[in-house]
Amino acid sequence: MSSLYSAVERQIKSINNIYFQIIFWITIYVTFEDFILRWMPGNIALVVRFIPELLLYGLAFYICGSKLLRGETLKKTPIDLLLVAFIFATAVSIIINGAAIKGSIINLRTIWRYLSVFYIVVNINISNSELSKLLSGLKKILFIQALISSIQYFLPPSFNQAFFAPQDFEVEGFKYPSHAAAGTLKVGATAGTFSSSAVLASLLLVAACIFFAESYISGNSLIPDIAYLKQLGFTFFGIFASKKRAALVIFLLIPLVLFHSYNRPKKLLSFIWLYAALGLVCSVLVLMFGSGPSFSSSASVREEAIPATEYILQLFSPDYWEASNESARGWFVRVIHNAILSTQSWFGFGPDFDNTQRAISDTLSTARDIDKLKRDERVFDDSFWAASVAYFGIIGTAIYAFILKRLYDTARWLCRYGEKPEYKVLGGTFTTLLAVTVLYAFVERVVRLRTFSFYFWLLAGLVVNMFHVQVNEFKNHRTHKEIEIAER
Repeated sequence: MSSLYSAVERQIKSINNIYFQIIFWITIYVTFEDFILRWMPGNIALVVRFIPELLLYGLAFYICGSKLLRGETLKKTPIDLLLVAFIFATAVSIIINGAAIKGSIINLRTIWRYLSVFYIVVNINISNSELSKLLSGLKKILFIQALISSIQYFLPPSFNQAFFAPQDFEVEGFKYPSHAAAGTLKVGATAGTFSSSAVLASLLLVAACIFFAESYISGNSLIPDIAYLKQLGFTFFGIFASKKRAALVIFLLIPLVLFHSYNRPKKLLSFIWLYAALGLVCSVLVLMFGSGPSFSSSASVREEAIPATEYILQLFSPDYWEASNESARGWFVRVIHNAILSTQSWFGFGPDFDNTQRAISDTLSTARDIDKLKRDERVFDDSFWAASVAYFGIIGTAIYAFILKRLYDTARWLCRYGEKPEYKVLGGTFTTLLAVTVLYAFVERVVRLRTFSFYFWLLAGLVVNMFHVQVNEFKNHRTHKEIEIAER
């Protein structure tokens, strides 16, 4: 009987190892997917592009379905009920707004396409050595991308466009343009092996979260060890080269979130003092040498050959904020705010883009605003939170925010009570990544970006999985009182 039990146990471990290997190799592949596909013929590349996503859907269905057929329960996650609530709120929005089903599904897929990874990772067994292997592999590929983007800054744009830029994709009339291939990136910006600088910057922020979390879990100094400084240096420069200003600012905020997550108030205070001192020095230099570069709103910034340093410093220009408020993100936020208040559509205008655009346009009073909304579809990409309120309303967006909050609470628990260094690194990585997601989503469609979305849900699944592992270890080795204290 014992030999039969051992054979079954070995078989289960073997199956789980296959699941893990699939996730591991997709994790390695996703970062370089666009670069690999650029060398394939268009039709073949289009088919291959959807294989990992379809494989993950099938694997999630198989793993969860097999568990239920065997009479096992799926592992609970902190977001299950909230996801049901979000689906219900979205269904209400579709019905009351008469939104097109096809357009709604396409839009929802771009946001939730990698939720499958989350439920796969939560419901398979991952050993500590496998977790270390996955995190180590992820760090290596992210560092390679940081290196590529840093080197690109010094290469001719024509070479970057010819060698690194991925190709455009089109599916049933829906276009997925490659700004890198078309040469429509901001002048002087890099995109790594991706189609746009936005994808590169978001991925490097994932890298920064991991590198910072690992560097501060073991060191006691504010300045990380030289090995981590090298990783962080290339990551910082890669974001700088992408000319994504918000990402650069958020990179500098990551240590503050991390020290809060690790419950190190003294280091948090020291870092605040360090930033305050640097801010004071910068202010003095600006006063001594002038108010900084001017911002020209008369020409598209994509067509201006502005040095990256000057482009970043435009953040301190009053003209920049005035232009943003009048014709960019500030304008879009005001439009959404007025549309929701005037129609009292607390469930939004539905996830179908065309329906939402038409509904908002009906609330505008000037021809200029109507023309801008219809002509420039990119305004919906400039701020995920504003677009989310338009699609899902205040109710749907609030539920989405609660989903992120519940994931944050779980990761923070792992930071504080995880007994293995890998658990604390994972918890610290994800708490900072959630802060990055919330902040960056104000100025970028970050959760809709395929690469960022995959790693976000992968890390979320790992956090919940390791949370279950740690709680089970507590139940085996701790008293009920200690478990109660930890779960609070």
